[in-house]
Amino acid sequence: MDPSHSHATELLRALSVPSRMQIMTLLNAHGPLPVMRIAEMLEMTSPAVSQHLKVLRNVGLVRSERQGYVVPYEVNAGALSDCCGTLIRVFACADCAAAGGHDVPTTETETLLQRRDTLLQEIHQIEIELEELRGQEK
Repeated sequence: MDPSHSHATELLRALSVPSRMQIMTLLNAHGPLPVMRIAEMLEMTSPAVSQHLKVLRNVGLVRSERQGYVVPYEVNAGALSDCCGTLIRVFACADCAAAGGHDVPTTETETLLQRRDTLLQEIHQIEIELEELRGQEK
């Protein structure tokens, strides 16, 4: 089996559980959170959240770093971007690009350029939102 297919299988398996999708959505919306806070917000037990985070961490979608007694978890944005790229490469049909679909990167350079463009778009959107917030604060 192609290594990218194997990794895609693991990613899909990790994300196939609704609770894990909820955790990813929560972390994406609220930033780093400790297990107890995630459990409270999702009305789950801490051990259940810990088990789900372990699966997500094993496939690289979340990361954590101890801060004293607290271990906040956050979305690993780079891995999430790679995940999206992997899924696009695995599931893209040969005619998609020709039919006006998304361009599927074929080289590592194209993949990095595409990721850069995506990040620049996100930065631009953040700058717009910051300006709107600054305008509201005045």
